[in-house]
Amino acid sequence: MNLDREQALAEAQRIAASGGASEIEVSVCQASEAFVRFGDTGPTQNADRDRVDVSIRVRLKEDDGYREASASCTSLARSETERTLKRALALASVSAPNGELAPMGGAVEVPKTALSKTTSQHDFKAKAAWVDRAVRACGERGLAPAGLISTHGSIRTIVNSNGRQVQGATSRAGFALTASSTGGEGWGGAISAEVDRIDPDLVIERATSKASANRTPIAIEPGAYTVVLEPAAVSSLLLFGSYYGFGAREVSEQSSFLCGRQGEKLFPKELLLVDDAQNAFYPRLPFDGEGNRKSRVELLANGALGEAVTDLNYAKKMGVRCSGHSLSQPNTHGPMASNLVLATGDKSREELLAGVERGLLVTQFHYTNMIEPRDLTLTGMTRNGTFLIENGEVTSSVKNLRFTESLVNTLKNVSGIGREPEVTGALFDGEIVTPWLRVEDFRFTSSSDF
Repeated sequence: MNLDREQALAEAQRIAASGGASEIEVSVCQASEAFVRFGDTGPTQNADRDRVDVSIRVRLKEDDGYREASASCTSLARSETERTLKRALALASVSAPNGELAPMGGAVEVPKTALSKTTSQHDFKAKAAWVDRAVRACGERGLAPAGLISTHGSIRTIVNSNGRQVQGATSRAGFALTASSTGGEGWGGAISAEVDRIDPDLVIERATSKASANRTPIAIEPGAYTVVLEPAAVSSLLLFGSYYGFGAREVSEQSSFLCGRQGEKLFPKELLLVDDAQNAFYPRLPFDGEGNRKSRVELLANGALGEAVTDLNYAKKMGVRCSGHSLSQPNTHGPMASNLVLATGDKSREELLAGVERGLLVTQFHYTNMIEPRDLTLTGMTRNGTFLIENGEVTSSVKNLRFTESLVNTLKNVSGIGREPEVTGALFDGEIVTPWLRVEDFRFTSSSDF
């Protein structure tokens, strides 16, 4: 990876000090990625690529507020950044003044972070060895593999004319495998900041064992079931809290599921959900899109929902502290809880299953969408391995089902929490840290033919 902290910082400082606006903010993201996609014949796509994204936000102070705009480019060359600054100034000059904007933040201290050497040095040869093991394992079981192995590193630099100067680095490694037969699929995946913490053989075994057990799924009637949700399924539900529920904009607009519920003891006291970018298991950038230091926020604790996350603008609007959850500005979305961590419990996989007389083990959800925001009612389909649980034992694989359930009810009905955390995402943007969950009376509203 060829990422230059010093160059990014020097150019951002120069632009922020160049004048021409009441306030200037420069954000530079340098990213390096290497990945391999593969199928049953081996690697099908391989790429190593570096990218630089520069965003320049300017403000022109007026009596009735700030005129604000931003422009971006993909180079740190001075000629490119100067043209980008001119575009931002031109756009700001014709924008409408906004009296609700808070001033850009000043100097702040943030924890130091570094790129993972093992992740950045994981080359094509190392990835190809994982591909070979996956293809061989699938071939031995008569399965077709499809997968992705990727490593990523990025350095984010934010400097503004009010004295703010922050810089941080993050790393990510991921391995995902879908194994398929004529009857069904199985999936396994792992994500970590450190590539050597990923066990490729465990990922392969998860995918191939599920696919092997999913060759002849049976149909079952929809209805309310006790479910044991693997982390990938949990993430598809909880991430909607990030998108639509835990932010101050949704609370201020009265569209959040927090409204009318904050502080009320509705949930199992064992549930602890926080937004914590500096958690030890999967640390991320310690600052947000404005360069504010990210605070650890308890979103659900002691059986009750907590406060919404904020950025500078919503902290000013609502008269509360800024928790450091801004997206890059200007942005109409509002603050977002983007580093969810669900605390582990004390149950093993076997103990979670043992509590189920008749229910379902769910590997993943997909096509998940929101129906109603105030309860965060969601709908979607099971995917890549759904299995019947009878008297604490996993028995038959079942055909996929559509669920329609609210996140509020899901969290209320948690009856068991796994003791091992995993980093996982969904088929859309975002990742969380979560264990397995057992949930009572989870509603499935229709079935499928596959």
